[in-house]
Amino acid sequence: MESISLVELTKTARLIPGPTNVGLLEFGGEAWLVDSGNDKEAGRKLLALVQGRGLKLKVILNTHSNADHIGGNAYLQGATQCEIWAPRIEAAFVEEPALEALMLWGGSPPRELKNKHFEAKPSMVTRKILGDEKIEGASFVALPGHFLDMTGVLTADGAFFLGDAAFSPEVLDKHKVPFVLDHRLFRASLSKIQATPAKVFVPSHGEPSEDPLPLVKANIEALDRIHGIILESLKTPKTFEDALSALCDSFGIGLNATRYALVGCTLRSLLTYLREERLVDSFFEGSRMKWILL
Repeated sequence: MESISLVELTKTARLIPGPTNVGLLEFGGEAWLVDSGNDKEAGRKLLALVQGRGLKLKVILNTHSNADHIGGNAYLQGATQCEIWAPRIEAAFVEEPALEALMLWGGSPPRELKNKHFEAKPSMVTRKILGDEKIEGASFVALPGHFLDMTGVLTADGAFFLGDAAFSPEVLDKHKVPFVLDHRLFRASLSKIQATPAKVFVPSHGEPSEDPLPLVKANIEALDRIHGIILESLKTPKTFEDALSALCDSFGIGLNATRYALVGCTLRSLLTYLREERLVDSFFEGSRMKWILL
């Protein structure tokens, strides 16, 4: 978060733009943040802004536990004793951030995944949110798929903070393969976003929009492209590594340890989804697991 500014969305909701957008909700002298940025410095700037507006930070509403969304938690909670509310499963990762890299790698992760981009400082969750849940002046809206138990935050006056349930076209164009942990749930959450009445829709990475349709459409098209590439590649049997190579070659993605973990997790999740849809199957050939189009 290099600089900090405010964009008014509704009477109660503000957007603090950054590499990861943060929401500011104002209720009677209290500030409620939607996520906290990517590190301690982001937390410092957020607190200065809140206090500069004469507000007391009451709570951080974490949409999910990725480090760029909870990176300011520890500083802000330490400085203000604010509450932190998070979805039930995400709460475990907020309190024990080392779990994220462990899950992504499927074992003890390499040093490339042991940094602030994957492992924020731990903070204490004071309230666990269970799915769709109304809170004072807003509601949590369950939007799983990108991560384990992700949620959006919808204010009573119509600002809908989406977390990473949908990525902007610019982000999709840059990264080519968005991180998706459950492809079925990600698609269902896109449909839920489109069906939810709101005045403005705010992705965590990208510009707010009054119409969710272009955002939803861009994400569906991105998923469909990825699915098409994998289905085409599996016309002949492929190991996971072969399928990963086909996907990355199609988009010109060069791999390192972090991209291997992120793109690889998305691909493993996709292969599971495609098998559940009876579009592909898997078998073992000697010591190698292979995937094939049905």
